[in-house]
Amino acid sequence: MKVKYIHVLFISVLTAMVVPNETFANGVPVDEASAKADQPEGKVVQVNLFFDDSEPAIAFAAKDLKDILSEEAITVSMKPLADLPSNSGGSQIVIAKNDPQVLAALNAAGGAALKTLGEQDYVLRVTAARDNKAIWAIGGDRTGAMYGGIHIGEIVKAFGLEAVKDEDQSPYITKRGIKFNIPLDDRLPSHDDRGTAAQMNIVHIWDFDFWTEYLDLLARQRYNVLSLWNKHPFPAMVKLDDYPQVATDDVYNMSGKVLDISIDQKIDLWKRIMDYAHDRGIEIYIITWNIHMGTARGKHGIRESAHNEEDINYLRKSVKELFLTYPRLAGIGVTAGENMQDIPDEQKEAWLWETYGKGIQDVHAVQPGRHIRFIHRFWWTDFDEIDSRFNQLKDGYDMSFKYAKARIYSSPAPPFAEKELLPHIPDNMATWWNLRNDDIYNLRWGDPEYVKHFILNFPKGEKTAGYYMGSDRYAWGRESISKHPLSPRMLENEKHWYSFLLWGRLGYDPETPVGLFKGLIERRFPAVSGEDLFVAWQAASEVIPLVNQFHWFAWDYLWWPEAGISSGSGKAIAGYHDIIAFINTPVMDGSGFINITDYADAVLHNKTIQGKTPLEVADMIEASVKTALEKTAGMKGDGNNELSETLGDIRAMAYLGNYYAAKIRGGANLRLYQVSRADEYKTAAIANLEEALTNWQEYAKILDAQYIKMNISIQRVFDWDKIEIEVREDINIARNVE
Repeated sequence: MKVKYIHVLFISVLTAMVVPNETFANGVPVDEASAKADQPEGKVVQVNLFFDDSEPAIAFAAKDLKDILSEEAITVSMKPLADLPSNSGGSQIVIAKNDPQVLAALNAAGGAALKTLGEQDYVLRVTAARDNKAIWAIGGDRTGAMYGGIHIGEIVKAFGLEAVKDEDQSPYITKRGIKFNIPLDDRLPSHDDRGTAAQMNIVHIWDFDFWTEYLDLLARQRYNVLSLWNKHPFPAMVKLDDYPQVATDDVYNMSGKVLDISIDQKIDLWKRIMDYAHDRGIEIYIITWNIHMGTARGKHGIRESAHNEEDINYLRKSVKELFLTYPRLAGIGVTAGENMQDIPDEQKEAWLWETYGKGIQDVHAVQPGRHIRFIHRFWWTDFDEIDSRFNQLKDGYDMSFKYAKARIYSSPAPPFAEKELLPHIPDNMATWWNLRNDDIYNLRWGDPEYVKHFILNFPKGEKTAGYYMGSDRYAWGRESISKHPLSPRMLENEKHWYSFLLWGRLGYDPETPVGLFKGLIERRFPAVSGEDLFVAWQAASEVIPLVNQFHWFAWDYLWWPEAGISSGSGKAIAGYHDIIAFINTPVMDGSGFINITDYADAVLHNKTIQGKTPLEVADMIEASVKTALEKTAGMKGDGNNELSETLGDIRAMAYLGNYYAAKIRGGANLRLYQVSRADEYKTAAIANLEEALTNWQEYAKILDAQYIKMNISIQRVFDWDKIEIEVREDINIARNVE
């Protein structure tokens, strides 16, 4: 358990406390006498917090820190930065950019010299000169100062304020983003909005309170890019004089109208959202698939065709108007998408240039100083065709690539960029790594070692422009499946706070000490051991990556490991992946695993086995499960629903792991029986699959206690009870196999 330092705060570093005449406890004025009377002798009673209140990002960090300190029974006086030189006593915290006034004050207090600070950089300094004891968070810019203030808050939560020490921080990855497939309207969908999460979130997308809560949390988690993905967002975001019928009023989901709102109100809302994002150090990008025309199709001669000149004119003007309407919009990205599959690469890129490329040039003709970042996804197209056109853009362009296909939770060193992208582009071509999570939607995940090594394995230097993480089959807005929801429902990146924090925080600093995460876990769930919960969470989170490496399918519609199913579309297995599918499926390239068929062949023919066998993979999964279940044994929610659900998710992931471990063993034994006809293998396979059924039932029991059975677009409803029937059928397959 973490030692609480509330009552000894600053004793080792910040002593000789001086209480000013004006203090505020939770925003309520208290005089000096009452403050002293309320506090036993020797306890901290007050901290002066100086910050640049002209910078919203810094003011946000200061307010957050005040709230955290107040929870530690510390009274905080919020002071303007201009008062800093005149205040010579008391415990102080300073959050500011590295302007001369602040640097002079730091130097006078004996603070260690600063390095040259760039964008997002910050330093923490602790000084103790006479009775003026201070902690300083100084940023290279407003965002760096904000991160410095947020970092102090993390330390207070995890260890106590006295644990703050001198630090110098710079971002490892400069652009750390979220991929948000945004369900604007049933008429203007993202990739596929038929799922429960998208349908329930359509109304939240048009709620400014949702965005303030969401963007605040992204900033705390160190994200500075929000990419909004939609097939054709323009009718919900701009008005065009030449195409007056295109812009859409109101908002619909699949059930009908859910909101009365005019296009002017929509535009005003998006301006406010982008301003607010800017005030949290977050850039917003729009990314589209093509060719899609949404509600514009059929109006003003627009047909959704690569061969229709009116489509080109309309989209070019839409791109221009988008940037003119939103001065805060940082960039735009495109995909040579599903509606362009049958078009030659040369025609694809000619069309994209005539629409998006020339639309951006039109913006520059009006606003020559405007910087626009353009992103072109490497998907169903050719780099030379891209470069021959988009190298004309004033600000250049970046590439984007699906770094782990749709499987962010597979291997921390996916091999695909090295094989499929980097040989085809220049060495100095910057690429955004699209981190697709189509693995885990329900269960809370958290493995800092995995995330750390994943990020450190990104191609080095100029090759990495940044990353954005998200899904194609899920809308990460407010959670939509809890049987015990808050009102309003919890944000997904609040429910999954730990995994979102890991991907943002470790993107900024991969060497963040794990002790910080352990402390934050214990602060959030003080009723249990933070150390044990950390270990259990990490162990359970090893399950899905191991399963994905062994049972490898690259794309979202081909496999969903939480449910053990796929969509049945295209070349996908129709629904449940039975024991025969597990026998016949390949392993992930570079995993070092051996698939079941090759393993059985090697065993029966006495061949040398190179790599980990199916049985060894099953043992690895089972070892992680054992740790997770042992470390959480006896832990209870004790009335804390979030803790109850977190423990449930960890245990559910463990039982899912045991199900897969038993199924892998069953597949190996069944294949050995198929090729040897030795009855002992068949008997072992049946026993393995009976064990798999028992663990699926335990998994389903936890899910049923916590979650509704949600629909995932294209995959179908995740009905664990119906899937149990198919899990049971695996046993019959083994009994009757020929």
